[in-house]
Amino acid sequence: MAKIQPGLERIAALLKDATYPWKSIHVAGTNGKGSICHYASSMLVGRSVKVGKFTSPHLVDRWDCIQINGEPIAEGKFRVVERHYNQLNKKLNIGASPFEILTAIAFTCFHDAKVDVGVVEVGMGGKLDSTNILNNQVISVISKIARDHEGFLGNTLSEIADHKAGILRPDVPYIVNSTNEANVQSVIDDYARSIGAGPRLLETSWELQQRLYDSQKWQRATTKLLPFQQENLKLAVVAVMQTLETIDKSTKPTELAKTLLLNASHRHSGRQEMLAATPVFKEATQRENQILVDGAHNPDAAKTLADFVHDNLRFGQSPRAERPDAGWPVTWVLAMTEGKDAREYLATILKPGDKVVTTTFGPVDGMPWVKPMDPKKLLEIAKSVEPTITGVHVPILGALRALCTAKYISDRIAQWAPIALTGSLYLVGDLHREMRTRRSKTWWTDPAAQADREAFLKIRAEERERVGAVLDSRGAGASTPGVRTDSAAEEQRKLQAELDALSREVQRLEIEENRLLKDQSTALGLTDDEQALSAAERLALEDQRSAELRATPEQLVASLTRAEKAKEALARQQASLEAAAKAREEKKEERLAAKRRLDERRERRAEKRRLEKEKRAHQVLPIKAGEAGVAKVAECKNSKRS
Repeated sequence: MAKIQPGLERIAALLKDATYPWKSIHVAGTNGKGSICHYASSMLVGRSVKVGKFTSPHLVDRWDCIQINGEPIAEGKFRVVERHYNQLNKKLNIGASPFEILTAIAFTCFHDAKVDVGVVEVGMGGKLDSTNILNNQVISVISKIARDHEGFLGNTLSEIADHKAGILRPDVPYIVNSTNEANVQSVIDDYARSIGAGPRLLETSWELQQRLYDSQKWQRATTKLLPFQQENLKLAVVAVMQTLETIDKSTKPTELAKTLLLNASHRHSGRQEMLAATPVFKEATQRENQILVDGAHNPDAAKTLADFVHDNLRFGQSPRAERPDAGWPVTWVLAMTEGKDAREYLATILKPGDKVVTTTFGPVDGMPWVKPMDPKKLLEIAKSVEPTITGVHVPILGALRALCTAKYISDRIAQWAPIALTGSLYLVGDLHREMRTRRSKTWWTDPAAQADREAFLKIRAEERERVGAVLDSRGAGASTPGVRTDSAAEEQRKLQAELDALSREVQRLEIEENRLLKDQSTALGLTDDEQALSAAERLALEDQRSAELRATPEQLVASLTRAEKAKEALARQQASLEAAAKAREEKKEERLAAKRRLDERRERRAEKRRLEKEKRAHQVLPIKAGEAGVAKVAECKNSKRS
């Protein structure tokens, strides 16, 4: 075995006598690595390659994270191998973590199943991850990198990228998601050069573009995929082609396109999954009664989720009612892991008028250190981020229970509101476990499910009562007996809330614009002082730097390559910057319009109060004059008598 990297001693001790006759595709990154593994393994199975896949965390059961040809290994097999490594860990006093033992189980199952290829997802980071014990890679893949696990990996994207780059190997090709920031790609490429890894493959080669991406089969297979999903698929395609070439299989793009089309319907559970929650909706086969289930759990993944929700839920069609101009409000069922950046996550997905149900998830098998955030605390954060939401926290465990709460809060407030369950893969796993025996369309009529139905009907009744109590108490507080409700004041309050929401949105867009400007400066390689230069001065600086690179043809080629990459990155960032600026201006206009409406209503109310005051004054004056006249007559009569 090769020299063991510091930090990998425990997994090395567990797998001391292990061999790796199979080849591996090793995938690191923050977001998208699970999808890449899913796509790659599906395509390889479609090309008659025996494939093992190891991803984490597990969705339903611990053994479902280890698959052979798309099927989870048997529970019995898992427990036998697990027992072996637990005993070995104890006997040799290795001190291995649960994930290190899980990794050893996966690699042993791959060996026993005699797989040709193992598609392996990094657990966390890369450099010190237990999966990095592998020495049989045919390609290393790095997906989109974002901020996550900062306490372990670092506080900047560059620091995180350095950890991810640790999976690269000398003389082994690698590929990187080209939508990563330029500085992230530079960190990875610099590390690759330092260890002799490479070459770096591109997902946009001329051959792939002409023979695959432009084909009708590719278009049909990817028509429903969002841009980031297509990017993940392209990374998987390159990884598969490199693997097939290594194991002497055909790599014709046309054959891959055919395989893609055949496997296009293979769902990736927990990722933008539309689920028929039969116990919650009796007619859950109808599209409008399905819920969105997505394991997005960090701010970067939240942006992707928000885009999907915008296109497919907020502005989707419902047969129940005509869609509002601002789109449908969404009812979110949320649970998050303690320590996650809930504020930034929620600020990304929540919109004015949304509903929020916060809940918890159960103990995670094999990961006792993972704890859920308190639902009440999570709801408080949500309200501080978007004060216009209506929210309920459910302290009782149960994903389906929380979905019932979401159904009733939606029914009470809106004609229709799509429901999305997200925030944690552990919550998604809980839902799938609870649905395991309740997926049947006949669950509501099956005599065998009678006891389960009765128990669930009790849950539904409890959550209906919970929602009613929360909403009724708010209604009572807003309309206290004996106190007249001022409709104009209520309208003003709503306008002020709208204005506040628009102000928060403008502030968020300004922050995003500043971030994009900073990323643009980083992509240009500018220092803090250089960022203050004018556009003309920056151009002159770039010309000077280009001139310095003309010493040799090799340097010129390298310079041009970097320039093209920087140009592409800058174009993407500029487009994002322009979109953010446009959105900010639109929100400013909306805010000004709302402020004008508010001012007009205030003026009308002031004018109304002035007129009422004058009217009261005119009504009082004649009475006072009459009283004065009577007093004068009485005075005259008295003087005559005297």
